[in-house]
Amino acid sequence: MRKLFFELMQVSVGQLDCVSRFPEPNEWQKFYELAKKQAVIGICYHGVTKLFDYGLVAPQELSLDWMAEAEEIKEVNRGRTRRLITLQEELQKHHLRSSVMTGPGLTRFYDRELQTLRYTKGIDVYVFGYKNQIDMSPWADINVHILPELRVGKSRQRNNRLDKWVLQNDDLMFRKAGEMVVPSHSATILIQLTNLYNLFLNKRLLMRNLMDLFFVIRFAQGDSRLFQYPQNTLEGVIKDLGLTRFTRGIMWLLKEVFALDPKFMPLEPLEEEGLYLLGQIMGDAFTFHNWWHHLWHYRWHELT
Repeated sequence: MRKLFFELMQVSVGQLDCVSRFPEPNEWQKFYELAKKQAVIGICYHGVTKLFDYGLVAPQELSLDWMAEAEEIKEVNRGRTRRLITLQEELQKHHLRSSVMTGPGLTRFYDRELQTLRYTKGIDVYVFGYKNQIDMSPWADINVHILPELRVGKSRQRNNRLDKWVLQNDDLMFRKAGEMVVPSHSATILIQLTNLYNLFLNKRLLMRNLMDLFFVIRFAQGDSRLFQYPQNTLEGVIKDLGLTRFTRGIMWLLKEVFALDPKFMPLEPLEEEGLYLLGQIMGDAFTFHNWWHHLWHYRWHELT
């Protein structure tokens, strides 16, 4: 059933035309629940509608519930994006430069028909030099998290390296995309990898976050220029931040879950790490092997 759910996501993002077999009625319900849990319910509804052309139709009542969820996401997204642009304008009035790291800041990489279907719970906005200069309470409705600095785990040494990279690549952190200010494409790749790492450590990594990175990397189409920075390569920065193994596991997930071609990836996929990360995302049962894996590769890793 898990494989079939991955196929549904591949259909939804344009990587596959149709699933390999007709889902059973109870499987449709499980797809709906999984999509909701993994925060990809709007995107997956697009896949459900594409399957209509192949005679694969979910039970009527479930289809109506799914459609209602998708329409609600569209409505919320329209208002949230406009409010976010207004917030950036307000920050600019206080001479604060801001850049939208997540949520609406990533939809530009999605296919046009999917942009309004991406579910956004909270929005991370990097604000250089922010020290509570403005009252954020009027913006509570869009659930914005102001980040005065970017972090990668809890290691002081690696966070100092990330701080240095941000300062060296200041021009990549603030780029106009329509009316919104966001990081450049090349900076977004690194920022999303650090974001996924932080979410993983906090046990909040979801398929939606993987889907974001999938679109960011697929959009690059393997252009090696996007894996280069003035002082270093993307692979070099990932190594400096201690994220090589984690990133290779994420690359395996992008290949396995979203059928991303490895030739587009900045690093080679690592199946062993990918399988471990997949189990954590999907909430697989506890095993001693996984406990030891996390202790050795992540818990102790964070102490260095």
